[in-house]
Amino acid sequence: MQTTSQAPLVTLGLILRRLLATSQSLQAAAIVFSGIFLADRLFTWYVFPAYKDFLEARFSVTWELIDTAFAPVVWVVFTGLVLGSLTVVITFAAQSVPKLIDLYMSHWMSLLYVWWTIGCTIHDLTIKIVAESGIPLVPSFVFNYHVLLPLYLLSIFPFIMVILISTKTSRVIQSLLQGADKTLAKLSKLGPDAKLPENLHGSRQYFLFEALNQLTDLLTYVPYKESKAEVIEGFGWLLARYLDYKPKLPNEFFKVHPRVREDISFRTMQGQLPDLEEAHTFFEQKALVLLGNGYISFLETGQFDLSTLCAEQLNKLGKRALEAGDEPLIEVVTIRFNTHVRFGIKHGQTNNEPRNLYNLVFHYGEFVRHLVEHNAQARVKTCFGYFVFYGLNCFNACTQAPALAFILDVIAVEMNKALILMHQKQWDAEFFQERFKEFLTLDNFQNVDRDFAVNFFSKNVGVRLMHIGLALYFLDIGNEEKARQVAKDTMQDYQLLGHELFNKTMGMIFARLKFAGPAFWEDTDRGNLNMYYTPHPQHIERFQELQQECQSELATPIKVA
Repeated sequence: MQTTSQAPLVTLGLILRRLLATSQSLQAAAIVFSGIFLADRLFTWYVFPAYKDFLEARFSVTWELIDTAFAPVVWVVFTGLVLGSLTVVITFAAQSVPKLIDLYMSHWMSLLYVWWTIGCTIHDLTIKIVAESGIPLVPSFVFNYHVLLPLYLLSIFPFIMVILISTKTSRVIQSLLQGADKTLAKLSKLGPDAKLPENLHGSRQYFLFEALNQLTDLLTYVPYKESKAEVIEGFGWLLARYLDYKPKLPNEFFKVHPRVREDISFRTMQGQLPDLEEAHTFFEQKALVLLGNGYISFLETGQFDLSTLCAEQLNKLGKRALEAGDEPLIEVVTIRFNTHVRFGIKHGQTNNEPRNLYNLVFHYGEFVRHLVEHNAQARVKTCFGYFVFYGLNCFNACTQAPALAFILDVIAVEMNKALILMHQKQWDAEFFQERFKEFLTLDNFQNVDRDFAVNFFSKNVGVRLMHIGLALYFLDIGNEEKARQVAKDTMQDYQLLGHELFNKTMGMIFARLKFAGPAFWEDTDRGNLNMYYTPHPQHIERFQELQQECQSELATPIKVA
């Protein structure tokens, strides 16, 4: 209770300290005081003579008898009301929205209004003291009581309502994003060859990093999923805007300023900072590290939809990087995807839960298809190698977490889609053949216990189903040679399983391909799209004939004990 009762006093102290110490607050004070003084003089010189004649013509006015004793007390009360309202609102809102006071102390409207309240109070006290010394200031009295006071009475309630509304998490998120966007816009106007002053360099980087840190704090402290989703999408939006501004930013901006070198995200990356500066990716690295931390947190708390949203934003950033031709950023996105997969496998193995990996691999596969669209052959080759590697990891984890067998199917689906897209774009035949072979090795792991392999591949047929689905695609376009390669690869199953179990397994696969529709009868995180569907079931009989031809070329199959 003592801590709770002291919180408003602490907040009030912070507000007063920021009002009197920050340059932006002092600028607001100078603007307000200058404005009140100028308005007072203009009213005295131009408005008061006509206003005086108007009042004297209709009322019996004795200016010397105007009672002004109450006015200073009223203004002091109003000043306390505004500061008290800000203190209470910020104190309670800051319990769920951290560092809210930092946001308000950089909010021009709040600063101007608070200083306007203080300025009106000082204006009234000043003319009261001066008048008591014998110097008549009737026009200033009238200006204060007939102009400033009514305006203040009309505006105080709307101001308090605006402050209350602005404490909504969505408004705070919007304010942080818009502030960062405006900062980037101002920097981009300088141009890439501009000299960046040292103080501007440090303050702008620090401001941008603070915005990212505050967004991350919201992910931690705000309990509502809608707000967390808004923050995640905000990360994606800000990174997209950053890529728009990036070619126009001063080159000196990409040097990490000493003021932000000690940022928590960079403390373990000091040795990599020169590389980040050279690649111009320090800001993206900072944002993606924070987003990755959020992804891990959502994994641990079982918030699958939010972890999926993190992967989606990473995928969108990768697409934008490809469109911009930002090779270093494409590499960063690839590394972040791999990092997410590593944590996803660890989580899936511990909890026997494939859901996170299912959604993550979907977005990773979509990113690979973006690579195919942009003819990034070297990166496609690398990502296919990663897919095979993580497929092996999932296979090895199946003894502890059988549910991860499904992820092998998902990886096969994404490789299948990428291969079809490569073929449609008529990629180099040799390159395509290498990726095609990698796809076929997805269920051909070495040094595996034979009994375990027989049991596993006779029950988990998804990968082989994807192989045959691709073969049916090749048959549909008249490329029987590729379909024959798939048929020949299935002979490994024939030798492993034996004639009877092989035929039973293939019967299951062909029935599934023949009768499965494009839509599943249940909803998943990816809708009800059936990933095992093939639009070419009419070629199943021809594929079976190819299998029989391959069987005739084999020696007697190994019998299963």
